Amino acid sequence: MEKKNRFTNESLSKKFKSNFELVNYAILLAENMIKTGRDTRVKSEMQNRAMLILEEINEGKDHFDEIKDSSARASNHQGSSQMNEELMQEEKAERRKYRTAAAPISFDEDEE
Repeated sequence: MEKKNRFTNESLSKKFKSNFELVNYAILLAENMIKTGRDTRVKSEMQNRAMLILEEINEGKDHFDEIKDSSARASNHQGSSQMNEELMQEEKAERRKYRTAAAPISFDEDEE
């Protein structure tokens, strides 16, 4: 079984002035990863994206990719927000349907 060297907080802290800078940089790197749709540059059995990003920083494989085709992404975003709005309306209609279908429970003693 191959044992891989893991990074430590100390090894990451040496690359930045403070932990706040490290966290802010990791957040920017994660946002860039999401916007570009790229996968991590390190291979690991870990599935935690935050840990993979920190591993990228530790191994020096961290760099920002250029975000291309912003106009297509913007139109896609508008389409997805419209779809989300439609789904929300459908969910509200379903909730109303179930609320009106449920018979009200009466606790009046006169009905016995």
